[in-house]
Order: sequence, then structure tokens, then C-alpha cells
Amino acid sequence: MFRNFFRAVRKVYFGHNLVLWLVLLILPVGTSVFMVDVFSAEILQHIPIGIIKQDRSQLADKIEAGFKANPVLDVALECHDFSECEHAIVKGDLQAFVVLPYDMERRALRLETPVVPVYSSGQNYLTNSFATKEIRTVVSSVGAGVFTKSMDDPVKVQLQSVGNTSGNYQGFLGMGLVTAIFHLAGILAAVYLFSLTFRDHRVREYLAAAGNSRTILWLATMLPLGVVQSLAMIGVYAYTHRFMAPMTLDEFIMTAGGQVAMVFACNGVGAAFVGLTGNMRMSTSAAGVIAGPAFAFAGQTFPIMAMPFAVRCFAFCLPLTHILKVQSCMLLGAAGKAHAWNSIEILLGMALFWHLLAVFMLSTRWKKRAERERELNLRSVSIMGDEMEEAK
Repeated sequence: MFRNFFRAVRKVYFGHNLVLWLVLLILPVGTSVFMVDVFSAEILQHIPIGIIKQDRSQLADKIEAGFKANPVLDVALECHDFSECEHAIVKGDLQAFVVLPYDMERRALRLETPVVPVYSSGQNYLTNSFATKEIRTVVSSVGAGVFTKSMDDPVKVQLQSVGNTSGNYQGFLGMGLVTAIFHLAGILAAVYLFSLTFRDHRVREYLAAAGNSRTILWLATMLPLGVVQSLAMIGVYAYTHRFMAPMTLDEFIMTAGGQVAMVFACNGVGAAFVGLTGNMRMSTSAAGVIAGPAFAFAGQTFPIMAMPFAVRCFAFCLPLTHILKVQSCMLLGAAGKAHAWNSIEILLGMALFWHLLAVFMLSTRWKKRAERERELNLRSVSIMGDEMEEAK
């Protein structure tokens, strides 16, 4: 079995096919590195935030000083009331603002756990996830200095959202585009790879290399494809994060797991398209129509909650939507892990569904096409025999 598996892998991937490796590895990695360099020329710093300072205590002063000392945050405006900061967010002058409420220090000393509301733009989710993570860090570190050792969080942060019609994505647009590139490449590479045998009428040849086992041919085609693209995506993502938020090892492993699930889900989608159509041209067209505009519907450029119901359903069916949510949740640190797990579970479910559908459809098509090729070969041999008889 293993001998047939590796013989099939050699037949599929090392048959002097330059186009395959161009679609599989060279184009997505090269394009992603280029996009990262274009959109991440500088380290993200100075995200503009505002402060409404209702409490005039030492604790409030320390939190404000912490915001000003943080290189990622830029206290651009101290608002007199809520509407002033809200208007600044709508205009795009601020990405978030913090309310330091009345009696904050007094309530903390009484072990009543005051809540610091943070209002961020609902438009730039990735950017504001990074900003709110830094705000959480500052508030937690300052709150830890209060002499309430019996409490884990003497001061808590409450996140709120404010609509924003214009904003600056800065480096996060590059990170989202990298993910979208691999989302599209995962589908297109699977379409090209699984439709190649049908286009060239070589199903029997590839099945013979796999020991006439459709299961081995499936595994020999799918596993290297998913592994190569997963490693490429994780590598590019790690390279991207030189310019982005620092992550712990647990956060990176969780994100990488989501990326692997997304790659295999996309590979399953591409293989299922081939199984449904049996044609490279139609499969490629379907992949382009669905995966091409996916970035516009995945919640990166416009909040999904504001989309029409039909568009929200389409966005939910896209693996890109859920992997972007995983990456966004990781920017919130430990607070976002639970939400990230939900998205990873959805991606795993998608991968399982599309792979089962693709296995069923392709297995049926391989069987029918192999029989058709055998009949054509017999007919060709018969015709050649008749011609030789006539020549004699």
C-alpha cells in the first residue's frame, strides 16, 4: 500500500509539470511576500484613541499615563463628552475611545471591580482588536498595582462598538490579503490537480500508479497538496507577524491549526467542484466566481452584521470568513480564544463535508472515466488491427 502511495505521489507531483508547482506554491508564496512588503513597510504604531476622563483620581491618571507611554496607542483627543468622541470615530479621526468612569478608584479599593468601557469602530475590526488588546494590557497592569491581591481583575474592560464609515487598515490589510490569496490558491490548486487526469484522459494511468486503488490515488493527491500549502501559509503568516502583534506560542499554534483547517477545506471545495463538473474549465470558472470576491464578503472590509441576510449566508459558507475571525480573535489575546475555537470547529466541519462530497463524486467519475478510456483503447486497438489486415 505504501509503495503504491509513494508511486502515485511521484506520478502526480513530479511528472515535470511546472504549472502545478506554479499554482501550488510559487504564486501564492511570492504574491503573499510581495503584499506583506507593500502593506507592512512599517511597524504598526500610534493608533489614535480618545479618553473621556470622568474620574480625577490617581488611578485614572496612571491609566492615562499608561496609554500615553504605550507605543501602539496614541491619545489623540481628550473628549468632554461621549458625543464628541463618537463623532471623532465616525469621522475616522479615532479608532477607539476609553471612558474612565466616576468613582473608579474608590470602587476598586472597595473590591467592587469597576468597569472601564471601551468603544471601538465597528468597521476596522482587525485594527481595533489590536488596539483593544493594548488597552486591556494597560488597564490590567495598572489595576494590578491596586492593593486588592485577592482579586484577579481589580479593574475590568468592557468592549463596545461604534460604526465607522472610513478608516485606515494599515498593516492589517496586508495580513488579510495574504490569507485571501491562500484561500483562492487552495481552491484553484485542487481544481487544477484533480482535473488534470480528466483533461489529459490519463485516469487509468494514474490509477495504475496507485495500484488501481481510488483511495490511494485520493490520498496521494490530497495529502501532499494540503501539507505543502499549509506549511507555506503558516510560514508566510509567521513572516507577516514580524510587522504585526506579538503572539504567544499557544496563540500561534491555534492560529496555525485554523489555517491548516482552512487550507484543507479549500482543497476539498476545489476537489468537489471537479467531482461535480468533471471539467477543468467549468471548475476553474466556479472557483473564480466564488473565491475571487470572497475577501469583500469576509468581514475584513465591511462588517458582516451590516450585510443583507443572503450575503451573510454566503459569507458564512466561505472558509475565509472563519479563518479571518480566528486571526482577529488572537489579537485579543486570551479573551479571544473561546471565539477562535468556534471558528476552527466550523472550518473542520467544512473540511469534512467537502472532502466526503469530493471523495464520493471523484470516485464515481474515476471509475466511469477509467472504463471509458479502456473501451476507447480497445476500440483503437481493434481499428489498428483492421487497418493492418487491410494493408496485408
